[in-house]
Amino acid sequence: MVDKLIIFILVALFIIIIASPIVFKGYYLYQLNKKSKIIQTSVGPIEFRLVGEKGPVILFIHGTPGGHDQTMEPSENFRVLTPSRPGYLRTPLSVGLTPIEQAKSFKALLIALNINEVFIVGVSGGGPASMEFAAKYPKTTLGLIALEAVSFSDNFKDADSEIIESSDRKMFFSFLLVKLLGKKALVTSMFPNSINQQKALSDIKNIKVLTNLMWSIWPLSERSNGYNNDYEQFKNLSLPLSSIKVPTIVIHGDEDINVKLDHAFFTTKSIQNSKLHIINGGDHYMFGSHAIEINKIMNNFIKDLTT
Repeated sequence: MVDKLIIFILVALFIIIIASPIVFKGYYLYQLNKKSKIIQTSVGPIEFRLVGEKGPVILFIHGTPGGHDQTMEPSENFRVLTPSRPGYLRTPLSVGLTPIEQAKSFKALLIALNINEVFIVGVSGGGPASMEFAAKYPKTTLGLIALEAVSFSDNFKDADSEIIESSDRKMFFSFLLVKLLGKKALVTSMFPNSINQQKALSDIKNIKVLTNLMWSIWPLSERSNGYNNDYEQFKNLSLPLSSIKVPTIVIHGDEDINVKLDHAFFTTKSIQNSKLHIINGGDHYMFGSHAIEINKIMNNFIKDLTT
């Protein structure tokens, strides 16, 4: 009887281990899809999320990997529009492979939504497409915010290999373990700098930001077309930075090892009259440790151009 019970328990555990990521993935995507919409544009279907009640629109261009769930919160002063870039979640890669094609897809999205002007924020791997947009559509662009953004040719695939070569199942259990171990485990897994760890732990809002950021790359299988394309595009970039004439700020952490500070220097040097804000101690996840400083810079930039 005891042997049968042990076998039953082992079989039950095996089924849970095998089935739980699959079941959770379906539920997770169902909940994720409820937060976004798909609209038909002149270049194809684009998934997007639009939140906020009033004010100018921030067109938030997510990083690599990402999707519409990798975004920022609206405020009393602005709304936030976040498309899933081509190849991510429910936006097909055929909508736009290159940064300029993706910029054109953002314009098509704005036309479909009847939005005439935006501030565009390009984060990390979303930087190239946001810069192409600002150069091509100056009348649509109230201002450009390059946030830890890629701006010249670089090979990021090797550095990110541990993440992108993972599986949905392995990543699910890794994230689940971090969740079970608590806030300190989450912060430690994302910040090597102990000072940033303490900053992140000092405010529950930071924990929410970091948790959302962690899950915004899962499931990888629903984002693989996008990030594989990104890595190919980033190897051979030639962005029209000198053609950008709209107001521009560049925000970058001086401890960013994912997209090095050289990208910020290059952007600022290449875009006339742009302004560089270096976040001392900030790394690639600095929204979870330096949010107050970053939000103040962004809010002041938007306020100065809309009042």
